[in-house]
Amino acid sequence: MISKKIKAGASALALLFVTAALPVHANAASKEIVGQAYIDVPSQLEKGTTKSLKSYVSRLLDKKYVSAGKLYEPPFSGLEDKLYVSVQREKALPIIAGGVSSYSGNEEGLAAALYDGTVRVWSKYKCRKLSLPGGGGAVQTAYGPDSPTLAAAGSEGDRIYVFNLEQCARIPGELPVEHGPVQMMALSRTGDWLSVIDSFNSLLCGPVSGPLQEVSILEGTPLYLGYTPGQGVLVAVEASGRIIKQGMMNNTRMGSDEVPGGPFVDARMAGYVVCLTLDNGREVYWDLRKRAIVKKSEALEQEPAWIYKHNGGLVYSTGVDRWKITEHLGMPMFIVSYSATEKLFRIRDLDRKTRYYSVLDGKEIAGSEADDWKFISARKGVYKVGKKLFRLYDLVCQRGTMRLYGRHIKDKGFYLWWEETGTPNRLNPHPMELPIRESVLADSPALWVPLVEGEVR
Repeated sequence: MISKKIKAGASALALLFVTAALPVHANAASKEIVGQAYIDVPSQLEKGTTKSLKSYVSRLLDKKYVSAGKLYEPPFSGLEDKLYVSVQREKALPIIAGGVSSYSGNEEGLAAALYDGTVRVWSKYKCRKLSLPGGGGAVQTAYGPDSPTLAAAGSEGDRIYVFNLEQCARIPGELPVEHGPVQMMALSRTGDWLSVIDSFNSLLCGPVSGPLQEVSILEGTPLYLGYTPGQGVLVAVEASGRIIKQGMMNNTRMGSDEVPGGPFVDARMAGYVVCLTLDNGREVYWDLRKRAIVKKSEALEQEPAWIYKHNGGLVYSTGVDRWKITEHLGMPMFIVSYSATEKLFRIRDLDRKTRYYSVLDGKEIAGSEADDWKFISARKGVYKVGKKLFRLYDLVCQRGTMRLYGRHIKDKGFYLWWEETGTPNRLNPHPMELPIRESVLADSPALWVPLVEGEVR
């Protein structure tokens, strides 16, 4: 409603309530398991190209989320009294695939091994799906964006198979891992170098055709294995915060970095920045070139999005807050009553919950039984009880003859709706801000919070 102007009428109104998922025909989609539920996989994702992957994610985000600026766009004339919206800021996590045993890569090139023994690929090559010998999901997958080769460890983790994406076929032979199963694998973007961490914490590396040679023994729990964008340096990250660097061209140790603040529970790379996660969810960002802690924004500059496993599925994250929008039929309606004996203001709210407010200070309190509840109505959004005035929502802005009002409900977000005034004007007293009321007393000002678009969490 807010983000698009559409034609009036019942059929057009129905378009406003399509689900957040992309429209797909039943016969053009497959089902995949994510956690305990199955999801539809649009045919667009079956194409196996990075363009189709990016397009799918972009369209999914556009369907389910809106930018802060679009919250201020009035609806098409005649629709303002037919629906309203609620918006809540959250981290968007579109699901790319379900039933994933392992994965490797990013939006520039991605491989996801499924438990059914297949490996789904999104790349510049015309190869969208591969099969592992013997079936079963690959315990580890190694793929570098633009790489013409892909490596995957079988379900037992003691054999590595290499695939040629240009021919969409497995290269004959296999690379045995003496101390399997493989814990981690990484492949350079050129597809020339392969690295492995085995069950003994040995770091092995070499040409993708083999053989792999042991170059180091990790002292701590490995969290990440990968290559720098220039592909000349292999990076292994331990839970302690120790980062081991190995030069591939001359196969020499390049020393190590010690990131303070550990131990860490997870790690990934965005360009030359290593992102380490603590058990409380806080993240630390270490720049390999500066050998120093940097801000999250520097990581996002090098790689604005990343992909990771969550609840058995593969999800896409931009690391920024977006406004999730939900549409509601009709106009917002409050059922308000007043108890003189309890000095309470009772509201049947927009989320269909009942809330109680003190008449003395206008703040929300626990409700109580009363025998003298009396329904009251508002005049221009203001309720009057004796000499006191109460307001549940505030004017956000006016565009032309349309006024936008907003009410905030804790843990539910902002409820927004437009009303026709008949008199043109342009009001915007709090640009890019929405109101939060700590008190419903009319003379108590609302707290206006900024809508910081793209805020990094």
